[in-house]
Amino acid sequence: MKVIEQYTEGKSTTVPSEDAAVVNAFYAAVIDGATPKTAFRYPGGETPGHLAARLLSEAIRSMPADLDAESCVARLTKVLHQDDVTPSNRPIASLVIYSEPRREIWMIGDCQFGYIDRENIFRTVTNTKLIDKCLSEWRRDIILSYLSRGRMTTEGIAANDPGRRIIQPFITHQVRYQNAKTQNPFNYTMLDGEPVPKHYIKVYQLPADVHQLVLATDGYPVLMQNLEESEKELHHLLQEDPLCIGPLLGTKGVQPGNKSNDDRTYLRLEI
Repeated sequence: MKVIEQYTEGKSTTVPSEDAAVVNAFYAAVIDGATPKTAFRYPGGETPGHLAARLLSEAIRSMPADLDAESCVARLTKVLHQDDVTPSNRPIASLVIYSEPRREIWMIGDCQFGYIDRENIFRTVTNTKLIDKCLSEWRRDIILSYLSRGRMTTEGIAANDPGRRIIQPFITHQVRYQNAKTQNPFNYTMLDGEPVPKHYIKVYQLPADVHQLVLATDGYPVLMQNLEESEKELHHLLQEDPLCIGPLLGTKGVQPGNKSNDDRTYLRLEI
C-alpha cells in the first residue's frame, strides 16, 4: 500500500481542521470529526470533533492486522467513550477505513470512497444521512424566502444565517437518532463512544483488479479520481453557491473569513 496523494485542509483559518488521515502497513483511513453542536470545549479548547479525530488516528495506527469490521468498530468505540459528557458534547466522528489484509472498505457515517473499475470508470460510494438532507432543504427554503422578499442580502445571510439559526435546535438534538436501535428513517450511524449496532457497519469487498483507491471526507461534494480535479470542482461550486443552498446544499454555508463550508481530506492510494 503506497500513498499517491494526501491532503487535508480546514474550512477556517483560525480553527484547526477536525479531519485526519492515517496510513500504516495494514490500514488506511480518513476521519471526519463532527462539527460541534454546542459551544462545549474540552480542556485546552479542543472541540469534540478534533478530539475524536485525534483519538481515532492514534488508535488506528496501533491496530493489529487481523481485525474484522465489527471488532475494529468495537475497538474504536471504546477509545471514544466518555462517561461525563452529554450526548451532544461527545467526541463524534465518521470514518472510512481500508483494510489491506482483507481488501475491504469499512464505512461508519458519511465519508466516501472511490476506485477505478475494470472498465476504467471511476466508481464512488457515499453514505448520506436523510436527516441532513431534510434539514438542508428546510434551511434552503428559509434562506430563499428571506432573499425573495428582500429581507436580507446574500452577504447578510452569510454573516448571520437565519436558516442555520432556525434549524440549530434540531441539529443539537438529532443525536437521538444516532446509532438508535429502534426503526426510524432518520436513524444514522457515527462513532460516538456508544455501541454501534452491527447492521450500521457497511462493508465493501474491493474487486481483485482494483489497484487505486480514494478515501475522502464529505468536504468534497464531488469526488474525482485525483486531488487536482476534486479541488477544482470544489472551488467551482464554492464560487457558484457560497450560501450552500444549491449544488452545495447543506446545513451551513461558507462563513465570512472561512475558505470553505467544511473541512476536507483526500487520500489516494496504490494498493
